[in-house]
Amino acid sequence: MLQFFRKSFLFHVDVGNERFAIAQYAALTRQIPILYVLLVVNAVALAWTHYGAAPTLQTVYIPGVLSLICVIRLAKWHFRRNDQPTAAQAIRKMRGTVVLAGIFSIGFGFWGVSLYPYGDAYQQSHIAFFLSIAAISCVFCLMNLPPAALVTAGSVFFILVGHFMFSGQPVFMAISISVCLISLAFIHVTHSNFDNFISIVRMSDILEQKQKETEQLGILNAKHALEDQLTGLHNRRSFFEKIDQELTKAAGGRPPIIGLIDLDGFKPVNDVFGHAAGDAVLVETARRFRKLLLPGTIVARIGGDEFGFILASDTDASEVLSIGNALCLALKDHFETPAGIARLSGSCGIVVSSERQATAASLIEQADFALYQAKNKQNGGVEIFSDQHTRLLHERTSIERELRIGDLRQEFYLAFQPIIDLKTGEVVSFEALGRWNNATLGEISPAAFVPIAERCGLINDVSLILLRKAIDALDQLPLDCRLSFNLSARDICNHIDALKILSLVERSGIATNRLEFEITETALLSNFETAERMISLFRSAGIKVALDDFGTGYSSLSHVHRLAFDKLKIDRSFVQQMESDARCRNIVKSVVDLSANLGIDCVAEGVETGAIAGQLKALGCTYGQGYHFDRPLSFQDALSLARSAGRQRVALRA
Repeated sequence: MLQFFRKSFLFHVDVGNERFAIAQYAALTRQIPILYVLLVVNAVALAWTHYGAAPTLQTVYIPGVLSLICVIRLAKWHFRRNDQPTAAQAIRKMRGTVVLAGIFSIGFGFWGVSLYPYGDAYQQSHIAFFLSIAAISCVFCLMNLPPAALVTAGSVFFILVGHFMFSGQPVFMAISISVCLISLAFIHVTHSNFDNFISIVRMSDILEQKQKETEQLGILNAKHALEDQLTGLHNRRSFFEKIDQELTKAAGGRPPIIGLIDLDGFKPVNDVFGHAAGDAVLVETARRFRKLLLPGTIVARIGGDEFGFILASDTDASEVLSIGNALCLALKDHFETPAGIARLSGSCGIVVSSERQATAASLIEQADFALYQAKNKQNGGVEIFSDQHTRLLHERTSIERELRIGDLRQEFYLAFQPIIDLKTGEVVSFEALGRWNNATLGEISPAAFVPIAERCGLINDVSLILLRKAIDALDQLPLDCRLSFNLSARDICNHIDALKILSLVERSGIATNRLEFEITETALLSNFETAERMISLFRSAGIKVALDDFGTGYSSLSHVHRLAFDKLKIDRSFVQQMESDARCRNIVKSVVDLSANLGIDCVAEGVETGAIAGQLKALGCTYGQGYHFDRPLSFQDALSLARSAGRQRVALRA
């Protein structure tokens, strides 16, 4: 209780919590007008009961002045109810309220007891009732401002008790004692209520702070949802939204110009230097792009190493090409990473469309196709989507549609190209080559359908269909004849797809040492760790594994050593130029020597002349395949060749 009195009489507001002072003031604007109404009503009633018995000064003028002041104060507080004062203003007004509360309580108290000598017992009881009601009203209406409540109640109770306790009337003395006890109870209630008020305000502050934090978190999450966390650029979702916004602005006019950029050679950076170096390259790439593009140009990271940008639809064609070349050129400058210097290049696909009904999806598809065409070029660079690309894209869409709805089991078939032992001229194996004769589109080249099947996620289905046919063919070939089968990057870099292939082989019951899987260097780069596990799994099952098109990708000698291939296949681009290009001949010799040093076989692809076959034999190359020996054969022709004595004479046709 003493602590409460100290808090109450030493009135000061915690300046560290300005909201508390403002909350106090707001509560008072609702409660003090009620107090003034009660005081005026009770004062008028007391004056009326004493009118005629007491002098006019005490029944008209004094209560009239006090009531008028109350009405004025009531009006002020009423009109302040919508004010938004500062904490300092609220404190100043509440301090004034404490002072006025003391003045009013003393004024009404002494006015009330001044009427005591003029009335009878009923009128004197009314005075006691008036003072008690006034004190209780002040306590309840000012409980959110304890100093004012205590000053008012204390003054009135002091006057009431001090007068009636010594009145000599037992009834009034008893009333005085009761009022004292009730006063203590009301003071305790006021204390508890004020503590609750403090708790409510504090809780309100906490909730408001939590709400602000939640709103800030929502803003941050919204920002993160539209921002690439590594580079700070727009992300894929934001990129599509920006395209949609630009299309809406165009309102049927020319759509914005969309460009996509892919970092060529980024995967080896991750493999050789680690992901931290790869992240550093991406961050630096974003910085270079921001520096090159005009402020306000939308640039985004929309994939692992793929970026996009949006240009205004009225950008000049030459400027568009210049921007694309500048962005690709910026990628050719070396990148400094914590693990070393990284070098790469870029390919860019851009769509400048005049189609009025273009959508974000159609523009991205066209830009992506132009990017794909740019990446197919040896030096990358910039490719602008053209009418020719429209035709090619239509062909790709048609092929993808047929891959999804066609009778693939019936339409796919195999061709078999012999692989020759260059020393003996014997046909030792065949490479099974996938072919597709579609009922709608006719004969479709593997160079056309394989990339599309990979892009749309159907390559494993195609591989399983062709592998079943290859196993059936191998089952009919002589037992000493082996069969090579090409696997896609997706087939060995996806754990589930690779296990499907292995399961199919094991269920077939064929001798696994007669089967050989060919894997390209590009497949290794897609996901080396998974590829390593799957290759090890294939080899542990007895299946031989060859590295196809060796020399055209980014694989390192450490990869060749770690994966323990059974065979290296030299890419045809080197073999076919052996006669005219000494460097190609030296590369072939190096691969042949590497194979010999590793104790594995070597196959030269693309052998088209007897002279090349002779050079390969002289270099020590183990096997060869190509048009010089035979074109891809139907299964019946391959079976006849495998069963005939011609297996011993094929190489002699040189």
